[in-house]
Amino acid sequence: MKIGIRFSPIPLILLTSILLSYPKLLPVLVLALPAFLSYFLGVLFLVAFIILLLYYKIGGMFGVLLVSLALLFVESAYLDREKAPREHYLILAVSVLLALPTYLFIRTLAVAMPRFEVTAIAMLILLVLYAFSKVVTD
Repeated sequence: MKIGIRFSPIPLILLTSILLSYPKLLPVLVLALPAFLSYFLGVLFLVAFIILLLYYKIGGMFGVLLVSLALLFVESAYLDREKAPREHYLILAVSVLLALPTYLFIRTLAVAMPRFEVTAIAMLILLVLYAFSKVVTD
């Protein structure tokens, strides 16, 4: 009986260690545990997590990093359940973590452009990258 190595706990552990400095956000991690069982429950966790970040006004590069790690956790839990090949994990990690340099790029453009919400645009790009990774891995 071969036991496969699970990747999904790694982003959750990173997310938990970062959130230790924000005790108000720690209770939402309880919602992350059912994501190991169901993709739908993982999406509920992701939505609740984003709502809490907005409520506590945690944005910028740090907010993008937190959402990226949460999305990486939910998607890697799905890939773990589907027993996906290792290449799918690599595509997922690269596409999600590309939100960080994209955010920096948009932030530098924001100086020369009219006011707009840089974090919202970075999240939109993150979702586009996520959709691209879903198409590539399916």
